[in-house]
Amino acid sequence: MDISDLAGVLDSIVELVFSEESEFLDSLTDEVQANFVVPLGMSAKMLVGGECSAMEFISAASTVRYCAEPHMAEFPDELVQMLSRLPG
Repeated sequence: MDISDLAGVLDSIVELVFSEESEFLDSLTDEVQANFVVPLGMSAKMLVGGECSAMEFISAASTVRYCAEPHMAEFPDELVQMLSRLPG
């Protein structure tokens, strides 16, 4: 997967989780928000800022997946499928 594909997947995850139309974020426990949403938000800032190296971006995407894995059973299938496309 190249960086543009990776950015697209991460952007889709950000859109799903932070979408105002979705009740997803509000449905998460405090633990999931701390463990998963915080790293995702940091990665989203990197995505928007564009001022990071490819290695930093790949590391951020890997961190999002790593932080999400313990909570995947609580996530909708669509989100799990997108997260599984991030580097592990």
